[in-house]
Amino acid sequence: MPKKDLPEGLAKRGGTYHADFSVGGKRIRKSLSRNLKTAKQLLIELRARAERGEFSLLDNNYLVADLEKQYLRSCQQALKPDTVDRYTHSLRSALAAMPTRVSQITIAAILDYREQRLADGIAPGTINKDVKVTKGMFAWGVKAGLIKDNPLHGVRKLPDDNPKEGRPLSPDEVDRLLEASPPLYRDIWYCFVVTGMRKSELASLQFDDVDWEAREVLVRRSVSKTHTARRIPIDDHLWKILQGQRDGRDKREASERAGEQGRAFRRRFTRDRVFVTRHNTPLDMRSLLYSQLMLHCKQAGIETRHLGPDGHEVDHVDVHSLRRTFATGLIVNGADPKTVMELMGHRTLEMTMNLYAKVYTGTKREALGRLPWGSGSKAPEYLLQLPQQSPAGHKTVTTLAAPAVAAT
Repeated sequence: MPKKDLPEGLAKRGGTYHADFSVGGKRIRKSLSRNLKTAKQLLIELRARAERGEFSLLDNNYLVADLEKQYLRSCQQALKPDTVDRYTHSLRSALAAMPTRVSQITIAAILDYREQRLADGIAPGTINKDVKVTKGMFAWGVKAGLIKDNPLHGVRKLPDDNPKEGRPLSPDEVDRLLEASPPLYRDIWYCFVVTGMRKSELASLQFDDVDWEAREVLVRRSVSKTHTARRIPIDDHLWKILQGQRDGRDKREASERAGEQGRAFRRRFTRDRVFVTRHNTPLDMRSLLYSQLMLHCKQAGIETRHLGPDGHEVDHVDVHSLRRTFATGLIVNGADPKTVMELMGHRTLEMTMNLYAKVYTGTKREALGRLPWGSGSKAPEYLLQLPQQSPAGHKTVTTLAAPAVAAT
């Protein structure tokens, strides 16, 4: 239908019909539908509501794709790139099975989506993450005044009785990992286990973030997950590593490769980052550190996935395991909770105490073993035993929920 033949107050932009009219001096513009017949009916309803003085025309007749686009734009301005990538992936997964308009999304639709994902063998924890991000997008849409209400409000997460946690490494495993890794990654793994920095924090670390006089690393607010800056003392070996990185960076060329590929590397070349790839480019590829860690763990003979007696995964090793290793090392060697919280950059003390609760399971078993009338409590074989230095200088044993050998 030619544009001039459209009813008054109705316009077409692209393939979508929009309301565009004024009532009482107030201009009302709203996306309606791609179907002309539907758009005409919606236009009549809007005019009637507007003439009754109901100028708050907010409803859920909003394209899901448009809401997703606006939400991710907001995320890009407020969140880290890794987080935006994760949100994008979750939304792409969840919204692919959803109707095109928010008003068409019902609780039944999300239940159908979850049932299909479970049938496809997707873990409940993964599904919960995707639904949580999607639910957050709708909540943002309500707050931003784009939609009237959240269609997923009240949806509860799936029960997940098999959570997968990244386990800490034992002291012996740390030694083997460092010995098996080439110098570039050996320095990176060492920095993780003596600072407890998150992956994004270490990848973003710049030479300007090193307080060379105080011998401290500054984690900037802009890269901290909790948006709170913190300082971490530098141990003696890390100090030598940082000095070597600083002195060596000035002597390197942007790339040893020639041609078009060399120019691509030169565009990403950085002199500011402390830890970089072998081409002096940032460690900002999501899978790079993980794939290298898995390779070096394999070379060091470290099991990266452990199964319980029932065949389910108990835990695994990932890059975050190195941060857990740092925290565990502090705890088993007597650091107080407040200090651990500050060094880890936890938002609340409760997060730190959750670590304490897991680490000191072994202490409880030792206490039970001292009962003269009891028979003691033996830890399952798949729990890892870590040596702990007592205040008196004698070694005791602390039990961590980390299997030493994977079930086959």
